[in-house]
Amino acid sequence: MKQLFLERSNPRNQAVVLFIVSLLLFVIDGKSDALDPVRQSTGLVLEPVYWLSTAPSRLIAGVSDIFESRDVQRATLRERNQQIRLLQAGQLKMSALEAENARLRSLLGSASRMNESVLIAEIKGLSPDPSAHHITLDKGRDDGVFVGQPVIDAAGLVGQVVEASSRLSKVLLVTDQNHAVPVLAVRTAAQLIAEGRGQRDMLSLRHVSASLDLKVGDLLVTSGLGQRFPSGYPVGLIQSYHLPPGAAFAQVLVKPTSRLQTLDHVLLVFDEGLPAERSDPDRTTTDG
Repeated sequence: MKQLFLERSNPRNQAVVLFIVSLLLFVIDGKSDALDPVRQSTGLVLEPVYWLSTAPSRLIAGVSDIFESRDVQRATLRERNQQIRLLQAGQLKMSALEAENARLRSLLGSASRMNESVLIAEIKGLSPDPSAHHITLDKGRDDGVFVGQPVIDAAGLVGQVVEASSRLSKVLLVTDQNHAVPVLAVRTAAQLIAEGRGQRDMLSLRHVSASLDLKVGDLLVTSGLGQRFPSGYPVGLIQSYHLPPGAAFAQVLVKPTSRLQTLDHVLLVFDEGLPAERSDPDRTTTDG
């Protein structure tokens, strides 16, 4: 078989030939549509080659988009979670404000039913000593507060002021062991003394004669004896009544009507009929 070319052509000559052929094809393509079928066939043949050549770049771009999309989604999720926490905190604050407003409305409702003038005070501190039942209020002598002043909430008697500075005051709660108040049983008009026991949710009655008609559930109110408290303020409900065999006095426990364990605001009572100062704040009442 004879060789078509005995010697390899000169590369320069090949370049010239290719240039001339390309120029002819360019002129023919510009002047007529004769090369359209060739162009289409060539495009079909080269399309897979082009797709394969661009596959790495498309793969890299796709992976980059995936990671970028995940980062955006994570950032959006963090932002939404933060917004949810802020909304939850705002809802809790709104709930707390609504509850506080309800308690204040209850206090104001109690004040409107009273003949005495009152002043709303906010609780600023509680005694850290579990045996001493004291609270600190944000009102003091500058607001007219005086030692011995009665303190109530919407449900009943809270205690009385035992110390007063210019802007703060200290209140001894009815549950403190050093607190006692003359009370009246509404059902039978029995006169009694309710004392603190050092327990946040319980009082006791002193010297309850076996002959007195008392029952569980009886309401006790301030009697007004001793001029410590105006009469008629709810103090507590009899929780239990026990008369040991042969005993002269019954053992009676009383649950305070005031919400001593959930206080945030109280009312300071101003009664013109009561003394403005007390000389003995350690004991809040006399036996009358």
